[in-house]
Amino acid sequence: MNLDEFRKEILENVSAQAAVSQEFRHSAFVEHCLRLLEDADEVADVQTCFYRGTGTKNRNSGIDAYSFDEADGSVRLFIGDFGGTDEIGSLTQSDAKAWFGRIQTFCEDSFSGKLTRETEESAPAYALASQLHQNQATITRMRLYLLSDSLISTRIRDLPETIISGKTADLHIWDVSRFFRVFESRTGRDDLEVDFNALFPGGLQCIRASVDSTQYQAYLCVIPGDALAAIYETYGSRLLEGNVRSFLTVRGKVNKGIRNTILQRPDMFFAFNNGIACTASSVEVSNHGVGLRILKAADLQIVNGGQTTASLASALGNDRTSLKSVFVQMKLSVVAPEQAGEVIPEISRCANSQNKVSEADFFSNHEFHRRIEQISRRLWAAAAGGAQYETHWFYERARGQYLNEQSRLTPAERKKYVLLNPRHQVITKTDLAKFENVWKQLPHIVSQGAQKNFLSFSTYASDDWTRNSDQFNDDYFKRLVGKALLFHATEKLVAEQAWYQGGYRANIVAYSVSKLSQMVEEQLNTQVLDFRRLWAQQIVPVALLSIVQQVAKAMFDIIVTPEAGLQNVTEWCKKEVCWKRAKAIEIDINLKKKLGPLLIDKEDDSYAQRTSKNEQRIENGIENQRFVLELGADYWGKARKWAAEQSITNPDEDGILAVAAAVPRKIPTEKQSWRLIQIKEKLELEGLPKPEVRHTV
Repeated sequence: MNLDEFRKEILENVSAQAAVSQEFRHSAFVEHCLRLLEDADEVADVQTCFYRGTGTKNRNSGIDAYSFDEADGSVRLFIGDFGGTDEIGSLTQSDAKAWFGRIQTFCEDSFSGKLTRETEESAPAYALASQLHQNQATITRMRLYLLSDSLISTRIRDLPETIISGKTADLHIWDVSRFFRVFESRTGRDDLEVDFNALFPGGLQCIRASVDSTQYQAYLCVIPGDALAAIYETYGSRLLEGNVRSFLTVRGKVNKGIRNTILQRPDMFFAFNNGIACTASSVEVSNHGVGLRILKAADLQIVNGGQTTASLASALGNDRTSLKSVFVQMKLSVVAPEQAGEVIPEISRCANSQNKVSEADFFSNHEFHRRIEQISRRLWAAAAGGAQYETHWFYERARGQYLNEQSRLTPAERKKYVLLNPRHQVITKTDLAKFENVWKQLPHIVSQGAQKNFLSFSTYASDDWTRNSDQFNDDYFKRLVGKALLFHATEKLVAEQAWYQGGYRANIVAYSVSKLSQMVEEQLNTQVLDFRRLWAQQIVPVALLSIVQQVAKAMFDIIVTPEAGLQNVTEWCKKEVCWKRAKAIEIDINLKKKLGPLLIDKEDDSYAQRTSKNEQRIENGIENQRFVLELGADYWGKARKWAAEQSITNPDEDGILAVAAAVPRKIPTEKQSWRLIQIKEKLELEGLPKPEVRHTV
């Protein structure tokens, strides 16, 4: 796929999204770009806020989205430049200056209080302006983003920092070529290269660890505290590996113990602190008579030590404390880009093993996602909308999968691929968590943003998988798609209502679906909504939509009238008290009468789920046997010998390994195959090298 094809893909995606939700193409473009940025780990939990107006001194003012980054104390502000023409346009220096000027005017009028005085309280722009005005003292840095489908002019070189109402603001242009570079990169991330040589001439002194591994290289370093704080100040939470960012956001960015050591005993910081663990895709090293030194590190990520780093940055920025006596030990693992997706989460998991970071924090690479991915590629959904062909609902387990699978196809093959895997039927991990949690009546959690909602979902989903992984099967996927259909239909319906003011749609949708779930639960004691029917029909019936329409209006009225002291609608929606008020509202609808055929008896629903569990259990047994046979007698024989030498296995485990070492003369049973996989994982934790083959549990 070249740049032109990539841009065409964006335009087609925008058109598809605009058609589904009845939005303007501009807002669909911005939302698509934000998804790409979230996939690239550039941003997280962004709120849209489309606003254009005239500000102080008759200057143009505007904003399209924002994100308050709790991990680094910054605020990210976005504006879109969407041409939508067949030919790629050029983004000039004056164009960029004008777009950033709109954000600057918006910010200055927000900080001064002008916007909150002149804007309706129910408008999304009011919520952002109010947050900027109230939180301006705690905002450490501003990061401004211009999103464009044009090509940046070669005359635009460096974009110097600017000052907005006394706060430092850095400028970022994401034109179509930059999005394309990230798409082409193996890591799916934008280039992040830390120049240690610029921080201290000669580079960062280090020693190479004697690591006998083909997967990575390792270095041990001591980095000055002010240098680490400066790097964090520049790059912010982009430096934090995704799971660490989530952990830091949940737990708070400044650790009191670390802060006290910095302020009171900085010379003992190295002795008291465990340091940080980092990864990089490559390093530039010098060894010219002054010892080994790291000059540059590409794709630097902190996989452990996020609180240490953030606390140092806070001490330097907020407390105005000198860090000259503070030094931090750093372990740097260099992992090749093609291995990063698998190895870095493992390093992160092990590096955080002594911290209270739950298994859910590392859920994104869980077998649950592999199972759902496999099912989504296999199951065909019924033809819909007059089409004469079946389609897939594509589960995107890893970032960029949907586009990556098209990258090597010819135009004709790509057209067929998109036909069978429509863009509007792509489900991401965070989508799945959203669909599940709204039906579990957690709209206030969903309103907290994609990351926090995903973390909430992961907690119980991981436990459910451990208790019985067979429940995640074909029937589960069909019901999941039914929930997706209901969610998307609600999005479209809300956007079409006369009372809809153009903001808070995500919150209205989440609360509406959750309220419907509550009403079904309370009114229909022996029945539930049959999501399998939605899967079979691939459409939400009019009878259900009419109910949703009535529920959505009631939820809108709740959302835009926060309790006293909570003027910010977005923050109000995140509170459990908001959901409690929504639950208490009575909506006069006879669900049993109106839904009729869309309902199923609980006993029949349970029977269907049990049947699918049994089918999944059989499929797992066959898959486990296949996996054991695929590894072969040689592998199992070596594993048995290695385990015996290490005195790791008991007689029962050794006997099962002996059976596997005799394949195909002896074939392990399904139960033995399951035990062999457990033994294999046990041995790998003790140091047995992993084979290249992947298995399904």
